[in-house]
Amino acid sequence: MKKRFKNNITNINTPFARQRNRERTSEQAYRYHVHVRRAQIILGVFVVLFLILAIQLIGVKRQQSKVNGNIAKANTTLAQKQSTNGKLKKQVKKLHDPNYLQELVREKYNYAKDGETLYNFVK
Repeated sequence: MKKRFKNNITNINTPFARQRNRERTSEQAYRYHVHVRRAQIILGVFVVLFLILAIQLIGVKRQQSKVNGNIAKANTTLAQKQSTNGKLKKQVKKLHDPNYLQELVREKYNYAKDGETLYNFVK
């Protein structure tokens, strides 16, 4: 068992001691007030920074979605243009063939060979 010693120390109740205790108490209250104010300022700064960063992030996300939409539209347009380009290349290849060229001229411009008779039917 621990021995308990009786505390024989008592506070001095003099005007100087009372004044000193009031000063300590007011100093402790002032320190507490200063710490609370600093904590509030630091918290406020962090909240403002967080809001600024959140707004920046939202703006970046919005721009990213717009760019992704533009990329999708560009890819669709590119696919259409490539398809058209392929068709035109095939047509150019066909135009180098004399038989196809002759058939195209006969059909489009109603030309006929010597000795041929053309019949036009009205639709």
